[in-house]
Amino acid sequence: MSRDEIEKPVLSHFGPRHDELAGCALPFDSSLSNADLKLERGGLGRAATWTFVCDETCLIRYSRETMSTTRRQSKTLMKMFVSALMASLALCPPIAAAAEFPSQPIRIIVPFPPGASTDVVTRLVAEDLRRSLGQAVTVENRPGGTGQIGVGVLARSTPNGYTIGLGNEATHVTVPLLKKRPSFDSVKDFTPLTIAIRTTMAIAVNPVVLRTRTLRELIEAAIKAPGGISFATPGTGSPQHLIGELLKQRSGANFVHIPYSGSAPATNDLLAGNIPMIISTLPALMAHRDKITIIAIGDAERLPYLPDVPTISETMPDFVVGGWSGYFGPANLPGPIAARLNAALVSALHKPLVIEAIRKQSLEPAGTSAQELLTLVKSGLERWAPVIERAQIGKED
Repeated sequence: MSRDEIEKPVLSHFGPRHDELAGCALPFDSSLSNADLKLERGGLGRAATWTFVCDETCLIRYSRETMSTTRRQSKTLMKMFVSALMASLALCPPIAAAAEFPSQPIRIIVPFPPGASTDVVTRLVAEDLRRSLGQAVTVENRPGGTGQIGVGVLARSTPNGYTIGLGNEATHVTVPLLKKRPSFDSVKDFTPLTIAIRTTMAIAVNPVVLRTRTLRELIEAAIKAPGGISFATPGTGSPQHLIGELLKQRSGANFVHIPYSGSAPATNDLLAGNIPMIISTLPALMAHRDKITIIAIGDAERLPYLPDVPTISETMPDFVVGGWSGYFGPANLPGPIAARLNAALVSALHKPLVIEAIRKQSLEPAGTSAQELLTLVKSGLERWAPVIERAQIGKED
């Protein structure tokens, strides 16, 4: 072994990992995956090969192999060991913030007004996070722009874990698809944390105005009616609007979209008989079941508490649609912090008190991996983009 080989750390890239690893809990930068720092250094009577690995498990790991050597090589062993460790730490992001997280209050941005179902759920989740993380957790409502204002604030926040926020299929999928120049990228500008709740979508009619009991009857009526049948939604570009466009495209029936400025005015006009049909979230309709007819729901299966209401897929195969809400951080949130937040959020969403509160609003609690939320966003963008194009819905500036 030459002197240069003994005293110079060598940065090298390895394929397989070493078998004999001992982990040191340090954070990891995914851009440095498979970067190993290998140092050969002698010890008394034995040479030691120390390999420090900053790997995709978010740990710096080391392995040690030994061989015979001389006394002369042993005197700087500790110095070189420390040098190699410090060099390997330089390959990884700062570790102090991740190790101490959280050390200050956390803010959750809700891009909707106080009192909305997702706001109520988030306040329950925030209280549980306060207990589990040992820090104050505040909920900040930033409504406006169909959620785009609050979500935009989240996207621009510092990625340190102290600002997270709520998003849904409107804020991250349908509304951005209808913008000529979206203010953020739904995938690149966020770190997904977990799906919080799932929402059932429903088609309903005013039975006084429209005497149809099934989805097939509704489609036939829309085909025959001069001028088609009008349906209300909370607004242009909302998930409910796109569900109506997909229904129109799949059935060939003439359903005419009438946008409202929210679910409440749309539901009120349905109850008043001013519009015959609505596509809405199920929670917005449940309080009025005695005055409306829920024709079908978008879930894959019938709901236990509405066994007589069929799914859309029973009439139109594979027509499964639903709403969701999830928690996100800004882009580039360090892996260990994202993992800590995911664990705390999932734990909160699985608490009996939170589950009960969610189900009272006809919502379904989730609490999933971050990957499931990312998949939901990506699949939504892929699914609804062609629907928007075929419907020739104009994009806004």
